Amino acid sequence: MNPHYGVVLLDGVEIIFRIYEIMDHEWKLFHYHSSVVSTSFETSDILEIIGDFFATEYAQHIAEWKVCSRQHPKKLLNELSQALALTIEDISLHREQELICKGMFTELW
Repeated sequence: MNPHYGVVLLDGVEIIFRIYEIMDHEWKLFHYHSSVVSTSFETSDILEIIGDFFATEYAQHIAEWKVCSRQHPKKLLNELSQALALTIEDISLHREQELICKGMFTELW
């Protein structure tokens, strides 16, 4: 079985899950899912969505998860990080641009 890696992106009210499979040294999208929370969400709402997804068959046997966030308060990220026991990277505009450029370089090389 090829290894799978997961990314969770907290982007405003949307929570995006992407699972990649490495095949022949290439990253292939294995599964994509997104959920939307209401604009007046709480930490527990996000945790419930993430927990529900982590319980799916797609999310089983993931070698590593990366969790990233755009434009969320530090307090929320700290609460989520503690509850999930995962580090959450707060993506600034500069970091987002860096990741896009690295992705373009590796995809288009």
